[in-house]
Amino acid sequence: MTAHLLILYPYPQNAGEFDRAYREEHLPYAGPRLAGATSVATKRVVGPAFAPPPYHLMSDVSFPTIEALKACATSSGGQEALAHAASISSGGAPTILVVADDR
Repeated sequence: MTAHLLILYPYPQNAGEFDRAYREEHLPYAGPRLAGATSVATKRVVGPAFAPPPYHLMSDVSFPTIEALKACATSSGGQEALAHAASISSGGAPTILVVADDR
């Protein structure tokens, strides 16, 4: 069962600077440290339609199994990648969720 590590970034103090840091610093830094990941997808949060969204971006890091996700998240590389994610999040700490695809 595919597992996903979702990182939800709150709206930053400066969206342009955050977007630059995310693309130019975080993705190149974190990618090699995410052992076992099969893909990373970035999505811009645009809703709900009736209020400003509480998040700016969401990263979806996919793993083939929950065991592979746990191994990465507890590894030194995984911990470094998560710490770096927090360091660029100027709107507060990112929310981190672990989800699995429904059977």
